[in-house]
Amino acid sequence: MRYGQPYITERIGAVTISQALSKVDKELEDAKIVSASDHVSRSTKVTWINDKNTLSTFLTYAQAANKNAGWDFHIDRIEPLQYAEYSVGDEFGWHVDQHNKPYDDGRVRKISFSIFLNSDFKGGEFDIELGNPEQKKRYTTIDFKPNTALFFQSDYWHRVRPIKSGVRRSLVGWVLGPKYK
Repeated sequence: MRYGQPYITERIGAVTISQALSKVDKELEDAKIVSASDHVSRSTKVTWINDKNTLSTFLTYAQAANKNAGWDFHIDRIEPLQYAEYSVGDEFGWHVDQHNKPYDDGRVRKISFSIFLNSDFKGGEFDIELGNPEQKKRYTTIDFKPNTALFFQSDYWHRVRPIKSGVRRSLVGWVLGPKYK
């Protein structure tokens, strides 16, 4: 389901992000995904933010992005936010955020977002596929500055390239709605 380009906003303020990060549930844990061929497609450390007020605030941001991007998806719920730190060598290979089937309540991931929290690292580029098989280069690299949020449809392929130096920090979320009809 392709309706348009990703939506980038700088409207999420440092205070809102600071308040969100103060609600982190626990210590960071390894989030490693290894394929059957022993290829590491994700290596990072994560933790979660489940605070109701924080989630409500970010759902409001996602609803505004949904409208401003012209997607007009029916969205009504947000999953816990994920705070992630990528250290040297860490990456997250090509993937989509939308699952193969709806959750038990019939909802699906419709909008994903990533908020870039810092810029004092090298590597860690965020690539998102916007092209088609006819194009030579099918993806674009998103340039960002801290506190910039990128909203995109959850069925878009994207990745985080390996970190070369420093630590890349991000806040990620997924917004849900009834399955498509």
